[in-house]
Amino acid sequence: MLDTIQDAMRDLRFAIRQLRRSGAFTLTVILTLALGIGLNAAIFTMVDCVLLRPLGYHDADRIYGINTRFTDEGRAIPRVGGADFTDLASRITSLESAAYYQSYPDGLQAGSRTLYTDIGHVSPLFGEVMGVEPLAGRLFQSDRNAVVTAPQEAMVGSAFARQNFGSAAQALGQTLKYGGKLRVIVGVMPDGFSFPGKSQVWIELPSVPEWPSRSSYNQQVVAKVKPGVSAEQLNAEMATLSRQLSSAYPDDKLKALEAVPLQEQIVGKIRPTLRLLMGSVIVVLLIVCANITHLQLVRGTLLRREVTIRAALGATRSALARRAALEVLLLAVGGCAVGVLIALPALKLLVRLAPTEIPRLADVRLNLDVIGFSFLISLLTMGLTALLPLWRSWRIDPASAMRQDSGRGMETRGSGRLRQGLIVGEVALTLMLSVAALLLVRQLIAESQQYLGFVPEKLVVLDTHATSAAAEMMANHTGDAPSTPEMLAAYKQAQAADVEALRSLLEGIRSVPGVASATAVSGAPMTDGGSNGNYAIRGVNEFKAPYTGMPHANFTAVTAGYFETMSIPVLKGRGITDADRSGSEQVILISESLARQRFAGVDPIGKQIMFGWDDVNGWSTIVGVVGDVRQDSPASVPYPTVYVSVAQHPIIAPDMQIMVRTHADAGAMAATLDKYVKRQFPTVAVQTTRMRENVGESERAQHFRTLLFGSFAGVSILLAMIGMYGVTAYTVAQRRFEFALRFALGAQRGQVLASVLQRALSVAGVGVVSGVVLSLALMRAIGTLFGQMPAFDAMSYGIAAAGVLLIALSATLLPAYRAATVEPMQVLRNE
Repeated sequence: MLDTIQDAMRDLRFAIRQLRRSGAFTLTVILTLALGIGLNAAIFTMVDCVLLRPLGYHDADRIYGINTRFTDEGRAIPRVGGADFTDLASRITSLESAAYYQSYPDGLQAGSRTLYTDIGHVSPLFGEVMGVEPLAGRLFQSDRNAVVTAPQEAMVGSAFARQNFGSAAQALGQTLKYGGKLRVIVGVMPDGFSFPGKSQVWIELPSVPEWPSRSSYNQQVVAKVKPGVSAEQLNAEMATLSRQLSSAYPDDKLKALEAVPLQEQIVGKIRPTLRLLMGSVIVVLLIVCANITHLQLVRGTLLRREVTIRAALGATRSALARRAALEVLLLAVGGCAVGVLIALPALKLLVRLAPTEIPRLADVRLNLDVIGFSFLISLLTMGLTALLPLWRSWRIDPASAMRQDSGRGMETRGSGRLRQGLIVGEVALTLMLSVAALLLVRQLIAESQQYLGFVPEKLVVLDTHATSAAAEMMANHTGDAPSTPEMLAAYKQAQAADVEALRSLLEGIRSVPGVASATAVSGAPMTDGGSNGNYAIRGVNEFKAPYTGMPHANFTAVTAGYFETMSIPVLKGRGITDADRSGSEQVILISESLARQRFAGVDPIGKQIMFGWDDVNGWSTIVGVVGDVRQDSPASVPYPTVYVSVAQHPIIAPDMQIMVRTHADAGAMAATLDKYVKRQFPTVAVQTTRMRENVGESERAQHFRTLLFGSFAGVSILLAMIGMYGVTAYTVAQRRFEFALRFALGAQRGQVLASVLQRALSVAGVGVVSGVVLSLALMRAIGTLFGQMPAFDAMSYGIAAAGVLLIALSATLLPAYRAATVEPMQVLRNE
């Protein structure tokens, strides 16, 4: 045993000496390996945490999300109609429980504080479905068979409880004022639970949705199946119910309910992005493997004479293999260690830059599994790349090897072709990533230059939620609408008070120094707000159930001056004015795209439209046409939009976004306005951002993809340069005798220089051609995942090809110069 340990230590010391003697080789391998391992570890950690790791809920594999699939369109949405939820919750026997929910940021009052936070609106069995145990208190509605019609309870997150009430225990029994009602806090959710989205407050909804429409998809649904029920069994029962509903209700024709695992519903949208990134880092890892392989081949060739001499002196193959394995192990450990050092900051940067739509980013941590996996990759890479040189050394006759010079004559045609093949592969993969990065950059530049339909510079957005007089009046009323004429009159008066409160807020903001204009809108561009639905055109169709075949549009409420503040052109007619108030003729404006689609060749001014957005009924007259606006992002297509007056649709008045055009810097003004509103209007919850910031946020996913592809392309270019330099330098060293002989026979140095460069560029040219083919396939795949990607863009391909060839030229210039400056007499004398 002692002898074995001594032999092992001796072999280890020898391996360390060998690596120290080859310092450039050792450093290059470790850094090359570290780049691949570090990027792989960072990306794999994100993929593991977001896509692969099970949701941290009790019996998470039994929780499903419910989609509505439109069978005639081949698309699905993660929402269902109100009555459809009622039917599936009561008629699907495979389900243990089901709940519906909504989620959006909103304002509420906690004691004397007015807050703007993320709020989940959930039905009573939500906690039971999610399998969450409260940190303190209880969940909603302990009796799951009871029907809740007027819920008065709330739950809060543990962080919210600590920040606003001191502790979880102290939060119990406290009240929140929301929607005109006081909600008693009955439970505090544990740390880490924030579903849906980033909710910190959960408001209880009725057991049955208040709006039973089967064609208004306002509910998202989670359901837990009974133990032992498979996804196939659940969906078979859902399909049967869908057929029954389709035959019974016109609104349910051409659609079906389907269940998908909740994790798939949560991460489905971002799965293509993460898979694409995983594929990209694997490409980089392949380039790393190619680099290390030809580095090992070069070193194996240089050490072959030494190895054969040791074999001739009695060294066994097992001893040689053991020493080679120790070198592999040391290089793998070094590469993995440096790779982890690269992965840690890379992962932090990934999380910081990642789109907010990626779930569970807060849980992303570099764990031992990923580190272990990274080490195995490095060990496997080094082991495989070390096998071929070692195997080749065993096949050489020691006597012939000792007669040959270590600097030449040991190179075989096969190993040369292998190295050239590796370079072709590196160049091809590098070009592929470079083309993808260039196309994404060009697309991003094109999108940034798109006309948004408004001017975002010096524009501040204030998301507000004010206490609603109308909501407070209805808080203790049973039913959805006033039941008597007296109550209706009082309700209308309360709504008028809400509109007046909004006008007062706008007047106060306009008085702040530096404010050029201020207006209000429901659903500002580049934000998550807004409403949409069907509408009817008078004389063309009627607005009545089942609403099938009717045109669809966004509905946006605005105050006077909105289009002027946003710099949206009024193309025809007029805008909304202060005269468009309750009691006057109901008016609307339509966007250019809606006018083009529905009133082609006809003047739309004076035409009438009816829609069911709120409790205001009747026909509305078109008084103006305005320019199109890109609502969701610079890449989005302008959608048909109907603009109405807030004063004529007052139900939305307490929840508006204030748009402020400023003379000063938008960032400084945003801070000033935030303080002003909180000081002068303490009952108004507010969240302030810059419009340019919102535009950037809407492009964040595209920025994220572009940046990472650019980073991968940069790393691959660096690795390709190292690889080409190493191979060319080695080839030149092997051919020194040939070059010296050619010089002695009268060859010009320029001819040798051109010969070396031509050979290197011809190899790179083959790689470029291969890379173009790979790029076409990659861009077709990216276009399938994200859309709007050109299959072939000559400029991007030309720039990438020229860049790769230039890099190849740069990498071979120094070795070529060395070849051209060989001293023939000195080399020939040495031979």
